[in-house]
Amino acid sequence: MTRQKQVKEKSVSATVSKEHHHQIMLNHILKTALQPTFLNAKIEIIFDYLLGQQQLHLSNKAAFFTFDENSNFLTLAVTKGFSTVKEIPCTQVKSGYCHCGKAVDSSAIHFSTAIPPLFGKCTIQNPFYGSYSIPILKDDGPLGILCFYVTQKHQYSPEIERFFESLASICAVIIENQQMDQQLIQLVNDLRGSIINLREEKKFSESIIQGLNHGLIVADLDGTIRKCNSVARSIFKPYTKSLDGTNLSAILDTETTSQLLTPPTTESNRYDRELTLTTNTGEQQIISYSNVAREDAQGTTVGVIISLSDISELKYVRKEMEKMNRLSTVAEIASAVAHEVRNPLAGIKIMAQSIEEEARGDSEQEECSQRIIRQVDRLNELLTDFFSYARPVEPNKRPVSLSVIIEETNPLIQNRLTKNHIELYEDLSPDLPKIIADPHQVQQVFLNLFLNAVDALKENGKIYITGEFLTKNKLRTYKIKYPALLENSAYVVVHFTDNGTGMSPEVAENVFEPFFTTKTSGAGLGLSIVYRTLKENDAAIVLKSKEGKGTTFTIFFQADI
Repeated sequence: MTRQKQVKEKSVSATVSKEHHHQIMLNHILKTALQPTFLNAKIEIIFDYLLGQQQLHLSNKAAFFTFDENSNFLTLAVTKGFSTVKEIPCTQVKSGYCHCGKAVDSSAIHFSTAIPPLFGKCTIQNPFYGSYSIPILKDDGPLGILCFYVTQKHQYSPEIERFFESLASICAVIIENQQMDQQLIQLVNDLRGSIINLREEKKFSESIIQGLNHGLIVADLDGTIRKCNSVARSIFKPYTKSLDGTNLSAILDTETTSQLLTPPTTESNRYDRELTLTTNTGEQQIISYSNVAREDAQGTTVGVIISLSDISELKYVRKEMEKMNRLSTVAEIASAVAHEVRNPLAGIKIMAQSIEEEARGDSEQEECSQRIIRQVDRLNELLTDFFSYARPVEPNKRPVSLSVIIEETNPLIQNRLTKNHIELYEDLSPDLPKIIADPHQVQQVFLNLFLNAVDALKENGKIYITGEFLTKNKLRTYKIKYPALLENSAYVVVHFTDNGTGMSPEVAENVFEPFFTTKTSGAGLGLSIVYRTLKENDAAIVLKSKEGKGTTFTIFFQADI
């Protein structure tokens, strides 16, 4: 074998040996790249490893710069072998300037034995034997620069350049992963912030919904309730224990459910719509509602939003106010008519009495005169009722025992009760407080109610009088039926019940109206006077009656406590 061939084989063997060692180093660096640490920490580990490889003949100093494409500047990120950063004046290098800047500008590894422009201002290497500026590229765009300084023994070779190119590729992946991790972290932080904002918005929306003074229900198209507030739960409490997840059809009838789930087609009939619900106890609840379609992000109707208000109390109070206004108007008319009629009647009676005296012996004329006088007296009684209704005497309200009033009233009706074989039962609580009212006017009210009960019973009937003090719990129960009751007031409730013929709903609705009567005689003012007298005494009266089952008058008096 010739010496030339031996030298050539030895050179090839050395090259293979170098490349093998380079591969071992790259494998080690790849393991470092896979470690769960930050970019700068990984670069420091790579620097420590490479600067310790004697065969590379690198000095003990190295640097890593990141590149900002917006400013077109390299910024120092990691250094090795420098005691302080002040030793390096080029913490920022513009693209195209100095060795590092030229490598970025050309996107190629730059090895130079020439002293850098800033060499005289720093202690990078003394003496200077050369440096590598290795651009870290991604899609031909620079991400940063690796700088290694060499010793006198170092020799440039294509193998070492390929090694540094592979190193740069690994560093590019590290930077990419770091950027992806940062983007992921930012994405997670943004997502966390969005979730927090959504939760806050949800809490804010729920607090608004729960703070509304009217009921709100969010339902699907099939009627399944997705969300509701406490007011809605309160409105539907008589019909179901829970609203959430319940279908409206399980609570309400088909027609009512359809009304609630069908938004109006025009704006004009969207509001002030009403429906009437009936509880298990037979009480009616008047609900005012409005509804609008609920749409998703694409504008598709996916449900309905229903707003509800229980206006039963408002309707009741409005009805009572209308009744009082109507009664006041009728009272004024009655007072005027009674005043105008009474004087002519007095004159008619005087003349009829004169005719009666002159007609002595003439039986026919005398009978006519007496009839005129009787009719005038009857009209006077009617006018007296008019005045009692139109101008009730101002009550002398004071604490008085309810049992005493009943005891004083009983003798006045005892004969009629006995005559018609009617039994009277009394059941007053022994600890019943006194009521605040005019005892004489209350006695007149009781007498009127007794007489009405006797007329309804005719014979062999029963009348029950019961009285009790309304505790807070009982008051809440009564207030559902009679919303005009004041929540913080104390009441004594009295029930007048008979087992007579009862009344139809139409009659019961008008029984307190003046001049309304179902009797063949009478002016129809008795119960109107009762109603107005009790109002003057800060009391209230309501009626419950059913044909063939009897009638109950319930009176609420202010209690003296």
